[in-house]
Amino acid sequence: MPVKVTTSGTPPKWDPEKAARIISALVPGMILDRTDRGIDMNGKPFAKYSRVYREALAGASEDMKVDLRLTGGLMNSIKARNVEVPHPNVVTVTIAPDAGTSPAVVLGDGHAHRTGHRGPSHNVLGYWLHHGKGKLPPRPFMGLTPAQRKALMTALAKAGLFG
Repeated sequence: MPVKVTTSGTPPKWDPEKAARIISALVPGMILDRTDRGIDMNGKPFAKYSRVYREALAGASEDMKVDLRLTGGLMNSIKARNVEVPHPNVVTVTIAPDAGTSPAVVLGDGHAHRTGHRGPSHNVLGYWLHHGKGKLPPRPFMGLTPAQRKALMTALAKAGLFG
């Protein structure tokens, strides 16, 4: 037997470009705000820094709060990098750190000292921090908590995107 599908009513309002603008404007700030509070994308506190690293931070008079901001370069580079609208009902917004670098820093003598060299690129450093590397535990920061996803959906709805 054939199946016949019919629709009626007004189709939902959906403007993928408007959705992309809202996502691009809100999501980087949501990631930064949560990360600054030491919370990962699963809503849990970040893994503590190692004892050795905490001692080095303390010896350099640096904050020991786990916020992934020794130089600030990585976090300051998180932005919307790409927007794709492959279909009228689909939008993909890529939020990521850039490929730039920050000054390499060593901790000691009561200060963080620039070495004159550059650190790894922000996107590579972000990958290592997010997934872990060697003894570095994962600190998943590139994403939204369930509460943040709900807040984003609320913002999209308030913008009239879910007619």
